[in-house]
Amino acid sequence: MSFSGKTVVVTGGSGAVGRVASRRFSEAGAQVVIADMTPPPDEAGAVVYHETDVLDEASVRGLFERVASEYGGPHVLVNIAGGFRFGPSVEEMAESDWDGLLQLNLKSAFLTIKNVLPYMKEQGYGRIVSIAARSGLHGDPMVAHYSVSKGGVILLTQSVAAEVKAHDITVNAVLPSIIDTPANREAMPDAKVERWVQPDDLANVLLFLASEEARAVSGAAVPVYYKA
Repeated sequence: MSFSGKTVVVTGGSGAVGRVASRRFSEAGAQVVIADMTPPPDEAGAVVYHETDVLDEASVRGLFERVASEYGGPHVLVNIAGGFRFGPSVEEMAESDWDGLLQLNLKSAFLTIKNVLPYMKEQGYGRIVSIAARSGLHGDPMVAHYSVSKGGVILLTQSVAAEVKAHDITVNAVLPSIIDTPANREAMPDAKVERWVQPDDLANVLLFLASEEARAVSGAAVPVYYKA
């Protein structure tokens, strides 16, 4: 898959998954712009960094204005920015815990998709891929705020896909289970990591959904996990 001539914006591109995806897009010929609050490490590859608060609409709007004026496009948006938190139960959950994950996982996707669409519609082309989660398909104990936020990403994906289908814009989501990252290994030191999703496995699916080969796929929620 080649992304030569394409500008790819990766939110959360400085994180463990984001920098792998950014490197893979760059290696495939894309001009990659990482939108994050912290600069990416060298392993993210040949990328451009734009400091962005994905929970602030003015910051998100400024990101796409810069991308359009300096690099063209944007042709692809990959929403990786987000987070996970285990517990507490709904009964014991603080309002701030609930609001925090819904904003980080769902509001961020809403703001970036909302503000990239005018550029994609104007050029008559676009690919949007967001990371949801397997937990977004059903409610799991102790992660209600996470499940609801990722379920919202799935529904947002489906709604936007239906709204923009006449503009050669596809909108999809990927649903990983636990991803093998240093943070997850530290948080779950006794887990069996052999069945965890590798960042490169996830990147393979992201690149496919953002490619010309997936032009007939939109509104999909693609599982990326081993079956037990």
